Amino acid sequence: MKTVILYLILFIPIVSFSQEIMVTGTVKSGDLNETLPGATVKVKGDNRGVVTGIDGGFKINVNKGDVLVISFIGMKTMEVIVNEPIIKVELEADTEELEEVVIVSQGYFDVNKEDLTGSIVQVGSEQIDLVRSNSIENILQGQVAGVVVSESSEPGGGFGVSIRGTNSILGGTQPLYVVDGIPINPNEDAEGDDNSGGSQSSLSFLNPNDIEKIEVLKDAAATALYGARGANGVVIITTKTADENEGSHSFTVVIDQTISHVNNELDVLTGPEYEEFMNQRVLNQLYSNITNPNRVSPEIIFDGTQELNATNFAELEGFSVPYPESTGVSTNWQDETYRAAYSNALNMAYRGGSQFGNVSLSLGYLSNEGVIVDSDFNRVTMNINATINVKKKLKIYTKTNLARSWGNASSTGNGQIFQQRGIVSQALLFQPIFELLDASQGDEIYATLNNGNIVSNPYTLATELTDEKRATNLLQSLSAVYRINKDFSATLKGAYNFQRNTRDIFYPQTTTRGRLREGEAIRSYLDRTKKYVELNLRYKKKFNKHGIDAIVIGTYEETNDERLQNRAVGFGNDATSYYNFEAAGDIFVPRSVFSEFSLLSGLTRIGYNYKRKYFFDVNARVDASSKFADNEETGFFPSASLGWIASKEPFLENTQFISFLKLRASYGQTGSNPIVPYQSLELYSPIRNNFDGALNNGFTQSNLNNPDLTWETTEQFNLGFDLNMWDARVRIVFDAYLKTTDDLLQSVRIPASNGFDSYIDNFGTVENKGFDLSISGDILNRGLKWTSLVNFSLNRNELTSLNSNLDFQLGPNIGFARTNPIIFRAGSPVGIFWGAQTDGIYANWEEANASGLSNAAPGEIRYINNNIDLDSEGNPSAVQEINFDDYVQIGDPNPDFTFGITNNLNYGKWDLSILITGQKGGDIFWVDSWQLNGINNTRNVLKEAYDNSWRAPIAYVGGEDGQVIYDPTLDRTNGASEPAALVDTGARAIPSDRQVFDGSFVRLKNVNLGYTYSLKNGQNLRVYLSGRNLITITDYPGYDPEIQTYNRDPQRRGVDFGSYPGVRSYILGLKFNF
Repeated sequence: MKTVILYLILFIPIVSFSQEIMVTGTVKSGDLNETLPGATVKVKGDNRGVVTGIDGGFKINVNKGDVLVISFIGMKTMEVIVNEPIIKVELEADTEELEEVVIVSQGYFDVNKEDLTGSIVQVGSEQIDLVRSNSIENILQGQVAGVVVSESSEPGGGFGVSIRGTNSILGGTQPLYVVDGIPINPNEDAEGDDNSGGSQSSLSFLNPNDIEKIEVLKDAAATALYGARGANGVVIITTKTADENEGSHSFTVVIDQTISHVNNELDVLTGPEYEEFMNQRVLNQLYSNITNPNRVSPEIIFDGTQELNATNFAELEGFSVPYPESTGVSTNWQDETYRAAYSNALNMAYRGGSQFGNVSLSLGYLSNEGVIVDSDFNRVTMNINATINVKKKLKIYTKTNLARSWGNASSTGNGQIFQQRGIVSQALLFQPIFELLDASQGDEIYATLNNGNIVSNPYTLATELTDEKRATNLLQSLSAVYRINKDFSATLKGAYNFQRNTRDIFYPQTTTRGRLREGEAIRSYLDRTKKYVELNLRYKKKFNKHGIDAIVIGTYEETNDERLQNRAVGFGNDATSYYNFEAAGDIFVPRSVFSEFSLLSGLTRIGYNYKRKYFFDVNARVDASSKFADNEETGFFPSASLGWIASKEPFLENTQFISFLKLRASYGQTGSNPIVPYQSLELYSPIRNNFDGALNNGFTQSNLNNPDLTWETTEQFNLGFDLNMWDARVRIVFDAYLKTTDDLLQSVRIPASNGFDSYIDNFGTVENKGFDLSISGDILNRGLKWTSLVNFSLNRNELTSLNSNLDFQLGPNIGFARTNPIIFRAGSPVGIFWGAQTDGIYANWEEANASGLSNAAPGEIRYINNNIDLDSEGNPSAVQEINFDDYVQIGDPNPDFTFGITNNLNYGKWDLSILITGQKGGDIFWVDSWQLNGINNTRNVLKEAYDNSWRAPIAYVGGEDGQVIYDPTLDRTNGASEPAALVDTGARAIPSDRQVFDGSFVRLKNVNLGYTYSLKNGQNLRVYLSGRNLITITDYPGYDPEIQTYNRDPQRRGVDFGSYPGVRSYILGLKFNF
């Protein structure tokens, strides 16, 4: 027996050794028949293994009967039993794995990034986490070339977003938002009062902590998938889901504590400085009067040599200044109205998966104070995403987004009654020699310095006026995906979106408006429901060297809006606020609106590739909209695109520095229907009238029908390339584009003889052209890892034509002067600023009289007369007027270019992210500068403006019984940059280049410094400190060049009219993963 055992011990190794052989083989891709360098070849159950060479070949010593496991990224793993010394392996593509590695969402479907022929940019969850913001739109700032975001610092406030310029006048620039595959209607406020309060964010119902990724679709090849709504670009938002790995569970807790301050307080006059300003007003006026060569009696013209007394100058009889003695009051209304704002956020999430599916559940709470006292925004969110593996071929997906928000808005929208400015305007302009009211005082004490008008101070407006907004938003979708076979799948999706927005406004009798109307209450609501159904059939097949990806989609959606506003005045007291309309003396007739809109769409897309090297995609979409009459309700929106991965060609395949090069070209059409329903119809509105002593109800026509209304259509050409160099350490994406939008929907002004002053029609063409450039790179990749991303975009915009009989069309009026500084003019950019040119300040009467202009006087603005007025005989008029005929382009709100620079650094457990954003150009029309710089009345002014204003060389000395003296050392009549403080001012309320300022800026937008502490079992804790808007370099004299009042109104872009001030924020946060 021992002999047998010994024999076996000796014999088995000999036999084993004798069966070991050298195996030589080649690994190729089965579909393209190309070698796969870098594939892994391992012996199953053993540590032995090799990697294929540049030719896909390998050699390995194995025993007969061993099993080789061959794997390659993007390919299905294959097992081969060794029986021969030479083997050939062909791996099949693993489509699911590929898409998980480089997946890009286009809303209706996902594609491999390498297969894209359109211009799509993705912002991933890692970058989203580094930009600690409560707003989704804010995250996009500086992250995507070609995307311009106009910021709002009001809690929950709305942002303006534009992708590749402005395509429409009525339609604005807001892109289409698609959340988890569902096109959504943006959040919208219930009706307020005369534009009071800023609009809320379109995406205020979404919690940024729930976002997995954001894709921005820019060119026609990508946006044509959305046809009638893709003209302004498309933003695809995907919320987080869980892994399907068996037993995978994770919990995440994120806590943020934030403190915010106004970016910079503007330097207006203090109490003593304001008193000196008021005194100088009367002195400047006196000097202007006594030096006027046209003064009648007495005839002495002051030239500095005469004695200043009542005998020589009657104006000096009983002359005094308003403030010979100081009041001792100096109220900084900015300090009273603004505050350090504290905010906190708590977000919790659970994600887990098993073989039966997965679930992701997150809860979020946000309490966001505003820097204006009593303004705030609060939000509770819940996100539930679940996947159920019903069968091997059937999966059910359910996605739920639920949000409830509430808060008090600030009256920053202006548009109140005469001089009842918004809070921000009042904080700057209100006189600093007034104090806060005590219990026994009312606003009437302010009338003396406000032309007899009773107005409220900014603190009263902020603390007494109520403007409460509440919103509920539910977005629920349910999808069933059935894989018929490995190449063919079907998706049935249904969604329901419910939005309810309410708004309650109350002007108590402690405010001017409330006192005049004995209290005023407004209650409004907006209910919006949307139903969405989608059927999606997809066939995806790879055979030999060819690949086909064909999709047929049908969708139907229906949106219903119901709006109601109630208004009442005449309350006995303020005790019931807006709650009890029965206590009102006068209840207005409620305003109610109900509208229904539906869209039926069909889409076909075919994507073809040859060898994964040459790509061709074609889309065709048909939309039928109920907004148009039957003869125009259907629109056809096609697109086609080409792609070529040139780096796979033999002449580039072995190039050392080019890792990847793809050339792209596309053309397509998209549409827009930015009008409310029923505009093609003849509409009637109810009317009440008193006839023969009786109240009669009836209807009157309110809309002129236009059955030929049709879509705005945007054609876009795009050429671009994706280039990776030096093993993808440097990555460049470039796109050049040309967009032309025809049949602009416009509110056309018509003669009043028609019974209407305007109606909606199609006319005009706008063109946008430019390029987007993105350069990213791995600068260091050792102990210290440093990656950088630079985005740059340039766009040129032009309104190439209006209709045949119009050269221009005026925009809406702006400011309290109700002027029209915005114009839409053929041959110019959309929405340029239009007004008078100026050339300094008149130094004396000689200069003023030589101009020939009316209202010309020393210390007044020197306007340029570009058009000579003629009298009835065709000769130049003796007195010229500055009017619309003299106006020229004085500004352009469209930026010349924008950029963003992101740097991410990692060293050990430390990480640092820095984002710098900026733009060149983008002029701003600053409404409040009419007074702050124009020194037009008794309101407060900027200190710098007053210090550089025209000043007469006379002074008042001696208190109440003092006298006026001539002092040439005070003379600032020559070279003054700002007009004089005068009692009787000239034409300063017309729009001019003095209200237009350069909006260029460079800003340290975001800094995030974090430290991650690793715990047991893969758990970790990250502590971070973040700052937003830390440093801004700009020449804009207002609060913030990024903040605009009407950022979602396409006809009033670039206007700053008491906008909510920009803020600087510091965030301390903690993120715990376990």
